[in-house]
Formats: sequence, structure tokens, C-alpha cells
Amino acid sequence: MKIGFYQGCCFQGQDAHMFDTMRKVFEKLGVELELLEETTCCGGNTIEEEERELSYAINLRNIALSEAKGLDMLISCNTCYMVIAKAKLAADRNKKLKEKMNRLLKPEGLEYKGTAKIYHLLDFFRDVVGYEKIKEAVVNPLTGVKVVPYYGCHVLYPKEIAVDNSDNPSSLEEILKALGAKVVSDYECKDVCCGYHSFYTDKSMTLRKIDRILNSVKEVSGDIIATPCPLCFKAFDIYQTKMELPPNVPSAFLTELMAYAFGLSGEESGLKYHLIKVPV
Repeated sequence: MKIGFYQGCCFQGQDAHMFDTMRKVFEKLGVELELLEETTCCGGNTIEEEERELSYAINLRNIALSEAKGLDMLISCNTCYMVIAKAKLAADRNKKLKEKMNRLLKPEGLEYKGTAKIYHLLDFFRDVVGYEKIKEAVVNPLTGVKVVPYYGCHVLYPKEIAVDNSDNPSSLEEILKALGAKVVSDYECKDVCCGYHSFYTDKSMTLRKIDRILNSVKEVSGDIIATPCPLCFKAFDIYQTKMELPPNVPSAFLTELMAYAFGLSGEESGLKYHLIKVPV
């Protein structure tokens, strides 16, 4: 099958290799990612806070680009997913808003129809690919690796757009189990925000959040913390190095672990590039 891939800001520049890894993972699962090259930054919460309808227009345009190709849309960043899903929900519930947004899109020859389904990695792997197919693709199981799952906030809240049960999610655990890992999901800070977005306004608060989360991972003897959000991953791997006494807990973006389990090398999977060395 083929699906439109929204790269946002996360998989460009120095993080472009993460998209290359992701493409290889999906090829192993029989899925072709078609890069939606004319999409724009979702604007995160920044634009939405200042001008909500502008945020809607930007992101309904992003969805319309996927619809123009007759494709559903895959979003691999938690924040991008939340912002785009909220725009879709608003337009699908409000006919007048949808009409207004389409008047803005018309000069570009685009129309938001609401026909494309949007997925995050977690519900796409659960509902479309299936855990069994993931398990079948594994050639290098993560046997003996104790992995702590971390969802992040924006795929679980608000509940109207959550990709899993906000109070008791399970999709990330099931994917990690399919990779052969020993999953430890009962730890103190599993629902604490990583603080990625607050780093630029309150660095000390972000570092306290990360320190608390990673030390709770150490308390359950976790070997690595895994997340389906590239921003949460970068908070753990990069911001951790800004601490005076970093916990030195390795982290990984979900598809990197999948790539390694599917037989790709440390370099091909991206695990080699981490600042905190990954024990695989």
C-alpha cells in the first residue's frame, strides 16, 4: 500500500537520516511512503495560540495535499499529529469553517474534502499494519533489552483526537513486544510531559522534567526509553547532555528500534548517531 507522509520540520536538515530509516522500515512492512513535498510546518502550538483559524488553514492545506493524491496521511511527530488532527476535527464538525477554509485554499487549486484519514505511527502500526506483521519482519529481536515505553502528551490528549486510550494506552508496548524486547511500562513518570517545547522559555524546568523521567527509568532498571515522538526523543538525547549530572539513560525513536530489529545496522537505523550510547 501507499500512504502520504507528512515530514513536518522533524525530518529535514540534520534529522533527514531519520526519514531514510523510516522509509526502510515501511518497505520491510510492504508500505510505500510518498513524501508530501509541498506541505508546510504545522506551526505547533505557537500559531494556534495567536491565530487559530490561520493554524486551521495551514493544516487543512497540508491534508488537502494528501487528498489531492488520493492518499491517507501519516504523521510521525506527536505535536504535528495533535495540531493537524485538531484542525481536521474542527473542519469536519463545522461546515461554515470548512467552507471558509476552502475559499482560502481555492486560489491554489486545493480543496479540503475530509476524505483522507490521518494516522500517527502508533495507530497505523496497530490498525493497518498489525502487530503480527511487525513480528514477522524481525530478524534481530531485541531479546534481553529492557525497554521503557514513553508516549508523550500529544498523541493521548486531547482525548477527542487520541490515537490510543488516554488513561491506559497499550499500542507502544505491543509494538515493542513484537520486536522481542522486554517491556517495562510500570514506572513513576510515564505520563509526565518531557518539556521539549518549554526549553526555549524555561530551560531549567525542561531539564528538571527530563531528569525526573529518566531517573524513574533508572529506578526500574530500564536499558533504554523508547518513544514514537521525534521531539521527545531529542529532548531525552540532546537536552540530557545539558545537565550538570545527566542520568545517562539511552533513548530511541521508535522506528530506529524497529529498523535495528528488522536487520539494519546501527548506522542505517540511526542508533549510531545518538549522543547517549544505545546498548544494542
